[in-house]
Amino acid sequence: MPDSAKTCRELSTDYLLHVSDNFETTCSDSTPKLRVMAAGDKLTLRLFLGILMSLTLSCTSHKSPSKAETALANMAKDLVIPMEAEKRANPLPVNDNVVQQGQRVYLQSCALCHSADGHGGTNLGRSMNPPAMDLTSPHVQHWNDAELFWIIQNGVRLTGMPSWKSTLSETDTWKLVSLIHNLPRLGAEGPAAVQPQGDLIAYGKILYRQEGCFMCHQLDGEGGKVGPDLTVEETRGRTNEWLVGHFKNPPAYTPGSMMPAFKNLTDVQLRALTEFLQHQKEHKR
Repeated sequence: MPDSAKTCRELSTDYLLHVSDNFETTCSDSTPKLRVMAAGDKLTLRLFLGILMSLTLSCTSHKSPSKAETALANMAKDLVIPMEAEKRANPLPVNDNVVQQGQRVYLQSCALCHSADGHGGTNLGRSMNPPAMDLTSPHVQHWNDAELFWIIQNGVRLTGMPSWKSTLSETDTWKLVSLIHNLPRLGAEGPAAVQPQGDLIAYGKILYRQEGCFMCHQLDGEGGKVGPDLTVEETRGRTNEWLVGHFKNPPAYTPGSMMPAFKNLTDVQLRALTEFLQHQKEHKR
């Protein structure tokens, strides 16, 4: 189709995808060209992105985003970072203690959308358009500490990423930055891989809400009534091993069970969820 026959939306989409391809290629090179390119195009792209946003405001969020929308969302996170913000240095040392402190912040504030392992595999994260970013991906990992700090503190409009400035202190944000940059090293378990034993119960409580257990089960008078009331878990005498097995394959342990299998949870996460439920039993003794 010749350019003269294209609509404004089509021309905008073509331009965005062209710039996005060049930008991603530059990012993957990990060379100083990245900042030069971003700075030179920033004014033009901001004007263009504003026009494109106005063209897509009527889009509903239940539809999968187009290539242009996905490119727009990913580029926005790169382009909104002020150049002066990139000069800040992480004041915290890089060690396992800081990473462990960062994972506590992460599990309380970020895991609901980005999942415990950072891959964004939760129901909420997957249902967002665009989906919650995989924090282990090269696109996220190429951001330096200062860039991640700015994004967490300020958020990015129209991407689903909120501002945490009023919720997280600067110190906790720097801890979170350290954790995110260590996610690839931690592997499949994500933050759970460095989860101290004493924090498993608190982590299990987060998973209980994150995985929607309360929709079918009651706990201390709150929740649905489709499944058993978990407040009385102490009366059942079920072992940790039995509960983990039940989470993995409910019908094998309770014939006729309507409960879905938690195939998306790792063994560490299943153990944390079990510890949380068994803590209800211990707490009431």
